[in-house]
Amino acid sequence: MRNQGVLSNTVRVPVQAATPALFTANGSGTGQGAIFNQDGSLNGAANAAARGSIVVLFATGEGQTNPAGTDGRVATDSYPKPVLPVKVNIGGVDAQVLYYGAAPFLVAGAMQVNARVPAGIAPGAAPLVLSVGGFDSRSGVTLAVQ
Repeated sequence: MRNQGVLSNTVRVPVQAATPALFTANGSGTGQGAIFNQDGSLNGAANAAARGSIVVLFATGEGQTNPAGTDGRVATDSYPKPVLPVKVNIGGVDAQVLYYGAAPFLVAGAMQVNARVPAGIAPGAAPLVLSVGGFDSRSGVTLAVQ
């Protein structure tokens, strides 16, 4: 780029295909995840998910979707899915992923992931990691498990 005839320095910016991030209850990006239990209630220490039940996670940073997302569009009739594979790890155990894609009635870029809580994990605040195309969400997000 030139400004008043002077060429600026070249800057290289690394770009990844995905940078997943889980939404958290307090909005900080760490701590209790913003998660719904199978019955639709909010997950938390006082309302933990049963092992074997399904939880609903919310995230962003899923990368390219199919069909391509449209900025500002609310997902009401088309639910784009990431083109990269999605995995969930709860308490150090890979969870069965039942759905991943646009979060109904939220804007493009918000992703919903439905996963089954593994039967063999310990109760308490279980570490939760979302992986999209081999790129992991940051550590420090938890799911309350019975």
